[in-house]
Amino acid sequence: MDWLFRNTAASKGRNISITPETSAFKVLYAGRVILDKEIRSVTGQNPGRETTMLCLHGNGQIKAGGKTFNLSRFDGIYISRGESFEVSTDSSFDLIEASAPTQQSHPTKLVRYEQDVKPNESLALKVGQEPYYRDLNKVLCENIEGSRILLGFTMSKPGNWTSWPPHEHATTREELYLFFDMPRPGFATQFIYTNLENPEFVQPVYENDAVTIVKGYHPNVAAPGYPVNFVWILCSLEDGAWRTLADVNVQPGFEAIPTGLK
Repeated sequence: MDWLFRNTAASKGRNISITPETSAFKVLYAGRVILDKEIRSVTGQNPGRETTMLCLHGNGQIKAGGKTFNLSRFDGIYISRGESFEVSTDSSFDLIEASAPTQQSHPTKLVRYEQDVKPNESLALKVGQEPYYRDLNKVLCENIEGSRILLGFTMSKPGNWTSWPPHEHATTREELYLFFDMPRPGFATQFIYTNLENPEFVQPVYENDAVTIVKGYHPNVAAPGYPVNFVWILCSLEDGAWRTLADVNVQPGFEAIPTGLK
C-alpha cells in the first residue's frame, strides 16, 4: 500500500500522481498544477468526475463552462462533472487538484478565501487549545453543492499537534493530506494506526509531501519551532453522502476532547 507520496511539486505542468491505480484509494484522484513563465497554461478534463482545486501560491485564471475565474492564495473552485478546463497564469500559479467519480451534476462555483471563508465563523474555525490548537478552514464544503469531495486546509502553531483528538472515518470516507509552507529543515510526524502499539504508518513528512488515509486514526505533530500545515481532502465512498466534517469516530479514551469539527 502506498501511503506516502514525496514531493508532489517536483514537476511543472499538471501531474495527477495519486489515483486508485497508484494508491489504496478507491475513488479519489489528486495531484498538482504548477505553472510559471516557462509553462503558462495547461488544459484538463476528468470525464465522469467532479473536480476541485485550491490555490496554494501565486495567482492565475481558470476557464470552465464558458467563464473565466481569477484565483489567488487559498481560493477554491468546484468544476462540474466532466467539464473541461484551462488553467493559466502570467506569473506563477500552484494548485492542488482533486477529483472523484459521480453520477450527479452541480454548478461550477468559485469560493474566495478572503471574502467568503475567512470572515465566516462557520467556515474559518479555531479548533482545540494548546498544544493542539490550529486554524481549520473549510473552503469547498457544505458552503457549495457537491457530490463527494470536501476540501480545505489546516494551519498550526509551531510544535503543535493537529487532527486531535485522534479520529477515523474508514467506513465512510478516504482522505488525503498534502503538506505546504513547511520549509526545511522543518518537518512533522504523521501517524496512521488502528492500534497504536503496532501502527501501520509513522513517518516524517515535509513540505509538498502527501499522505493517503484509507483507514485508522491519523494525528500528526509538528517539530518544535516549525508548524504543520496541510490541505485536507475528504472523499465520500458513497456518491452524494457524508459532505460534513462532523461525523468522525474518536479513538476510545479521548472522547472527552472536543473535535471542533461541527
